[in-house]
Amino acid sequence: MEQFDTLLQVAERLLGPDGCDWDKKQTFLTLQPYILEETHEVLEAVDLGDMSKIAEELGDLLYVIVFYGKLAEKEGNFSIRDILTTIREKLIRRHPHVFGDVKVDGVDDIVKNWEKIKKQEKGEKKESALDGLPPALPALVRCQKVLKRMAKAHYPPAEKPISPCSEEEIGEEILQSVLRAEISGIDAESALRRALTKWENAFRNFERTDEIIEH
Repeated sequence: MEQFDTLLQVAERLLGPDGCDWDKKQTFLTLQPYILEETHEVLEAVDLGDMSKIAEELGDLLYVIVFYGKLAEKEGNFSIRDILTTIREKLIRRHPHVFGDVKVDGVDDIVKNWEKIKKQEKGEKKESALDGLPPALPALVRCQKVLKRMAKAHYPPAEKPISPCSEEEIGEEILQSVLRAEISGIDAESALRRALTKWENAFRNFERTDEIIEH
């Protein structure tokens, strides 16, 4: 694509001998904050429903990825081509129902196949269903992922049955909880992370006990 090639040329110019001094000083580590910042700006634009803003912010996020690729090329580690090849091959491998002859019966089968293939690719031998979650995830994001995995393992962490609700209702409940934390002088992120750790520990104990029973 011509536009993508032009973007690569811009990145090469900025990192070249006559390029930008700021760009040339960047490293993989110094660029980390920009991945988070640009990702959150994309999410904000999506929440606003502003299509032109979404396109702009996706462009900013794409450039951070291109920047990483060009830095890697400069240091002789990997290239933009490697990034594109890796993700293309991964998508083909993990969609055998599209690119192969695997038959699936709905989205649940697709997700199961994805996880199975992912596990085979990485040669993972997980001790817990919770293994593999990035430790740097924000507490609320991690919490939802942990609870989803617990549910798949048929582990009921809630003391009472919980009924479904609307996005507006849950948003208001979370906001009120954060407000209570603020009034009480509690850091909500830390409180959730610590509470979640207790649940994770209980779940891992449940897994070990269940494994002993099965054997």
